[in-house]
Amino acid sequence: MRVFDRSEVFFHATDPLASLWPYTVPVGGQTIVTHQDGMVRQSYHEHVFILTLSGAGRIEVGGKVFKAGPDSLVWLDTSQKYGHGAGHGAPWTYLWFAMAGHGLDRLYEQLALLDDPVIEDLGSLCGCFEAVITALRAQAPDADARLNAQVAAVVAALYSKRADTWAAVGDDPINEVMRQLRRSIDGHWEIEAMAGIAGLSSSQLFRRFKAATGTTPISWLRQERMMLAEHLLTATTSQIAGVAARCGYSDPYHFSRDFKRHSGVSPRRFRQISRNEPTGSS
Repeated sequence: MRVFDRSEVFFHATDPLASLWPYTVPVGGQTIVTHQDGMVRQSYHEHVFILTLSGAGRIEVGGKVFKAGPDSLVWLDTSQKYGHGAGHGAPWTYLWFAMAGHGLDRLYEQLALLDDPVIEDLGSLCGCFEAVITALRAQAPDADARLNAQVAAVVAALYSKRADTWAAVGDDPINEVMRQLRRSIDGHWEIEAMAGIAGLSSSQLFRRFKAATGTTPISWLRQERMMLAEHLLTATTSQIAGVAARCGYSDPYHFSRDFKRHSGVSPRRFRQISRNEPTGSS
């Protein structure tokens, strides 16, 4: 196991709608934090794996608190309400990466990870995490193939550990709404249609969705669309209007207004910054 003395983050751009591979890994790294650094709660709308090397993390999911000690792996769905930070005592050091891909939402639910996101005795996966970080750092032409191989190995190990907790999927109407929204993110969605999927009234959907995610269904969908837009602007050469359409906006000007409200800059300026291109009009 490689020992590190500072935090590092590495990014990788892959178009999830054009990739030949089932998983995308946009970012990963190594982190050292203390209790004084506070909790991370920001919604990234991706799945994140965290492997503790030393110290202990404090994980908050579903209104419960869990401890992530050495050799334990944490699986978080950051589209739902969560928090993670160092516990009291020694610094928390860990390796991590974010990912997206077919079947992850369903597997997360069926392995009951919202009820208990910490899986112990998985220190043997350290090599997989280090390989992910190495691939992200090197940015080699075969990076996507290498990343997918490591993600598949980690998922297989988790399945082996948690197969006995296999749960029926579909009982939670909020999860079903989230699945349908992600599946047709470019659709014209209204609250009434979402409520129909859940089999709830609009007010019930609003109340239960906010309890599960910390935000409203429309705000959650907008956040999902903005995360996809950031990725497409970085990883593709699509015109702004094309990115807008793939994110569910028929009006590019409406898309640009929402994007600037979310990211602080226009889509064009965001693309320039993310690619280190010469500045121009934004």
